[in-house]
Parts: sequence; C-alpha cells; structure tokens
Amino acid sequence: MDTKTHQSSSSPSTVSSRPRYTPEILQPQTPKAPAEGLVCDLAGLTLEVNSLERGLLFYKGLFGFPLTRYEEERGVVEFGLPSGQRLCLWKPLSRQANSPRLASLGARGGSHVHFALQIPQGSRAAAQDLLRRGGVEWQEIELGPGDLGLYFFDPFGHDLELREVSLDPDDPRRPRIPPAARYNPEFLPVVGLREVALAFQDFDAMLERLPRTYGFTFVEQMEERAFAQFVLATEPEKDGEFTPRRWLYAWDPQVGLAEMLGGEHATVQFYADVDSVQERVREAGLAFVRDRQGLAVRDPEGHVFEFLEPPPPGLQIAP
Repeated sequence: MDTKTHQSSSSPSTVSSRPRYTPEILQPQTPKAPAEGLVCDLAGLTLEVNSLERGLLFYKGLFGFPLTRYEEERGVVEFGLPSGQRLCLWKPLSRQANSPRLASLGARGGSHVHFALQIPQGSRAAAQDLLRRGGVEWQEIELGPGDLGLYFFDPFGHDLELREVSLDPDDPRRPRIPPAARYNPEFLPVVGLREVALAFQDFDAMLERLPRTYGFTFVEQMEERAFAQFVLATEPEKDGEFTPRRWLYAWDPQVGLAEMLGGEHATVQFYADVDSVQERVREAGLAFVRDRQGLAVRDPEGHVFEFLEPPPPGLQIAP
C-alpha cells in the first residue's frame, strides 16, 4: 500500500428550550486564527462499541442503513447512509488495530460521541412514531422557532440527535454532499449526517488550532460555557432554520443538553482541500499519514481527522 507516516420514546417526550442560537447569549466572535474554509463537508464518523452484533441490530434495525463492510476478525462494521456518508463501528481488539492504515496514529472509534443525523423537514412526527414502536426512549428539545431536535442514546452511550433539514435543491446553504432526496419509510427517515461534537481538554488551544492548522471555518463561541461552533463550508454562516449544512461542535469536557457528552479519541472524516491542509499540518509538526485515500492527522487531543478530496459537484456518492 502506498502509505507514508510522518512525525512532526416509549415514555413521554420532554420538551425544553435551548439558548444555543439566541443572539443576546451567543454572540459571533473573531477567532484567534483565520478561518479560511479548507474543510467543505462531513464524510463519515467512527464510533467505538463493545459488540458488533448489538451495533448491527441497532443501526440496521432502526435506521435500515445498508451494510457496506463487516470484518469480525478486524472488529469493523461500516454502514452507508443515503447521502453517501459513512458510519463505522470499531470494536477494540487486543494487540490489533481496527485500521492498519491508521495504526501509527493510534486511531480509535470515538467514545460517548454526540452526533446528529438529518431528517427531511416535516418528518419529525414519523420519526417519533418509529422510535416509540422501536422501544427507544427519546426527548425533544426546542432549538429555535419550529426547529426541534429528537435526542436518544444508542446501546453504547453515544448520544444521537435527529434534526429536520431543508431538501430544497435551490437552497443556497446546500452542502457539497447534499442530503439524500429519498429514504426507506419503514425505518427512521435519515438522509445524512449533520454534526459531530468533540471534547477538547485545552479549549483555548483548540480554538486556535482548528482554524489555523486544519482550516475549519469558525462561526461563534458561547459566552457562558466553553462551546464553539464550526461550519463545514468555505464561509461562516448561521446554524438553525433547517439548514442542510454540516457542523463540528467543540467544547471542553462537560455534560450538555440531553445528557450528551463530547466525543473523546474520535476518528472523523471530512471533505477538504487535502493538499492545503497537509501543508498546514506539516508546518504544525503533527503526525500524519498521506496516501491515495487521503490525509489522516492525529490531533494533540487524541482525535484522528481524515481529510478526503470531495467528489465533483453534482456527483451522487453511492451509499
């Protein structure tokens, strides 16, 4: 392989309000480093699990995601989402890496990750009904006028959110990899990945490093707690209002809404200008792998970020 390693609910729902996007509480701020928009979308997420079988039962049984990879001896399961994005499950194995390609970076699946999935605008009631029938306890939290999220846990302590998004093909906020236009009505109406939330012990260093070293686009920072928001697009823009954009949330270790935690030692894939990101990563002296699949970098906090070249505009990725 041409790979190089470098060291340098069933119960009543709960409705509450969320002040995340209230202007007088959440004020846009100037990031400590330029936000140049090198990262344009979310490609995939890897979760750590202790049972592949239970993971298959939950994610295939509730969501109907097609199984694209199953390697029991490697401890790996991979699902394709209707959008073409990926959701992977890694079961840790003694003295064996789930991904030999990323072994030098110490890549792991994320622990107690909060992530959100996109559902079409107007499909929330159908999703609630399917969760009830599946025996999944959930709660509903108001995020903005008419914009509510459904929160629930998987069997491994990962906190999931279902969020309604616009599927309008003329929406100017349409991401590089758009949400799918169709889904199987027998399962939860998921049409794509929306967001990932990660924990960073050194919050201030993260605020500088993510824009400067990787090119993530900083949007805003919460005043009353250590919480920052990055949009996976070339220019800053507001979250909410059924945007189909994808997002990276970052905070210090804390318990957020719906008892969610930010993920630790997560492996996350992004679409980006790979050559430009590699140049910055090399200058920062971070460990990375570059091969024909893309660029993978070990963040100082233990996360592994993979950067892939985006497909040509208009090309639909097969799930």
